[in-house]
Amino acid sequence: MFKNLKIGIKILLVVLAVSLSALLLISIIAYTQMLNLTKYSQDANIKLGITASNESKDALLNQSREYLEKLVREQAESANTALRQINIELSALAHFVEQLYAYPGQFAGKSVPFVKNAPAEILSSKFMLAPGVNDSDEIRRELRWISSAEYAFEGILLNNSMLDNIYIGTESGISYRYSKSNSFNAEYDPRARAWYKAAMENNEKTIWLDTYIDPYGKVTITCARAFKNRSGKHIGVIATDITLTQIIDNILALRIGINGYAFLLDDKSNYIAHPDYGKQGFNMNPLETATGEWHDFLQNLLNGKQVTSVLEIDQKEYYILSALVKETNWNLCISTPINEIIAPAENTKNYIESTTAEAQNFIRKTLSDVIMRFIVMFAVCTMLVIAFSYVMTLTITRPIEELSLNVRIVGQGNLDVEIPVNGQDEIGELGMAFNRMAEDLKVFMINLEKETAEKQRAKSELEIASAIQSKMMPMIFPHYSNSEYFILHSKMIPAKESGGDFYDFFWIDEAQTKIVLVIANSAGKGVAASLFMIIAKTLIKQQMLQTNDPSSTLDTVNKMLCEHNQQNMSARVFVCSLNLSSGELKYANAGHPPPLIAQSDNQYRFMDIKEETPLGVNAMEKRALYKTILSPGDKLYLYTGNLIQTMEDSDEQHEKQQFLDKINNCVSDFPEEFDKTIRTIIFGSTVNNEQHHDITTLLFCYTKKAQS
Repeated sequence: MFKNLKIGIKILLVVLAVSLSALLLISIIAYTQMLNLTKYSQDANIKLGITASNESKDALLNQSREYLEKLVREQAESANTALRQINIELSALAHFVEQLYAYPGQFAGKSVPFVKNAPAEILSSKFMLAPGVNDSDEIRRELRWISSAEYAFEGILLNNSMLDNIYIGTESGISYRYSKSNSFNAEYDPRARAWYKAAMENNEKTIWLDTYIDPYGKVTITCARAFKNRSGKHIGVIATDITLTQIIDNILALRIGINGYAFLLDDKSNYIAHPDYGKQGFNMNPLETATGEWHDFLQNLLNGKQVTSVLEIDQKEYYILSALVKETNWNLCISTPINEIIAPAENTKNYIESTTAEAQNFIRKTLSDVIMRFIVMFAVCTMLVIAFSYVMTLTITRPIEELSLNVRIVGQGNLDVEIPVNGQDEIGELGMAFNRMAEDLKVFMINLEKETAEKQRAKSELEIASAIQSKMMPMIFPHYSNSEYFILHSKMIPAKESGGDFYDFFWIDEAQTKIVLVIANSAGKGVAASLFMIIAKTLIKQQMLQTNDPSSTLDTVNKMLCEHNQQNMSARVFVCSLNLSSGELKYANAGHPPPLIAQSDNQYRFMDIKEETPLGVNAMEKRALYKTILSPGDKLYLYTGNLIQTMEDSDEQHEKQQFLDKINNCVSDFPEEFDKTIRTIIFGSTVNNEQHHDITTLLFCYTKKAQS
């Protein structure tokens, strides 16, 4: 029957069958792809939520660990510094008392009243005698020797609010006190007391006794040290009672999150400070009742091990860190619940899950709407195909189908496909247009990929270099901000493209009477310059801590940097070491422009140093060592960056003199204002605009000589 139909009917039936079949196939494929897209979107969102939550948890835990470790170390060091200062003061007083006994004729002394006759509630000297010891001329003579230390005792007590009193017990039976209290116990024998016995047994060092609660309810600890006569025999003990209120208040003030807190344990795992200290039922020694991981943590502290752990206590996970108070072997700990640390990550996970659920509901609703549109569109297209198929011919339908197929391939991302063009009619023009579009899009995608990769690489390198610079610079506060011997100010404004500037300052002796200042800039920019800066900074500090010799330090570091220096990196460095007791300043230079110094005339001038070769250039180069003496009031101004370039461009002597005249007009300003003025004089508005170099300065004012 089909053979007998007219050709028009055949074309109609063929076009209708092909058109409707193609439309139906497209609908099925589109619907299938949308279902796959819905499933992929749902799986991707769930995976995203889990991944984001886990990564957020890890990041929060790492950030919290770093912050809490820094916090607990700083608080432990603060407490240790306070107790160390008391140790130093008591040792000095013991030495002073030894001098009184060694040279009794050089100190007049005064009469010391019996404790009952001393003025009440006033800092004063008083004494008692142990049972069986009679008042005699020898006893009175020894008391006169001891009384000469009253002025030293007064200064120590008035300047240290933690000290409650200072007292002495002697082998002769004297109990001398310098305090406000006039309490009297006729049976009191200092030689039988624990503080006296412990100090005499450990007669070459200061000892700390266990804490106790004084009559006023304050946590107190006793510090004692034995002293000896001129022949070297230990004849007594000097001691003081320290109230730990200030240290405890500082520790209890540390509130981490909502339920986090800090606590302090002594060397026997007894609580010294805890938010629940003193409450009814509070156990003073947690080790007695602790179990599991909590018991292991406390046992490690008791054994001298510093621990950072995640513990389960009372069915809750806690993050606990510890730091040692070295002076007394106490342990400062910080505890915070894990669920508080990771709460933001859990909230993010819940938000992602709720958003994912909303998105899936929206996709399902949209899919239902699309199905309805497909049905309506199918019906409409069927009628349109029937209406317009009469005018279609086989020569038109075939190019259209071929063009449609190739366009779909291009639309799926295969830009290498070329649509064949047959003829120069509208279909041919459309094919050529699609070919040009595919070629242009292919070139655009290649260029975009290259440009994006280059920008990302440059951005990552700059971010890394900037992070390196900011993390390596030392902080003045709090360790250097309260010194009575000097004022220190530093500032670095990094360039848009990170360079290799750095500065450093650090103590090189335990007594903190010798300080080193370093300033430098390395050639180049980016990660390479920052890494070279880290190596140079680390090596310089290490060598100075060992030798305290700037010239030998630069020579040694130069040899190390010259080895395997294929990148030909170099660094211009100035290093100086100041003895705060004698004022002696030793310094050496490696290619750095001369810093500014202001001495007795309070006028800045360039330091007289030779132009040396930078580090990393010549391994055989030797640097000269320079010395001078600084007096209180003298200043040093170290600099790098644009200021160096400005000085190098100023060849004329009178231009440098004009520069010195300008900065000497503001020499009396405070360090921060002085530095700001100098930057304005040199750079003008450059600081607020785009920079091509780091701008780094370091100002040191010597205010007072330290005690040797």
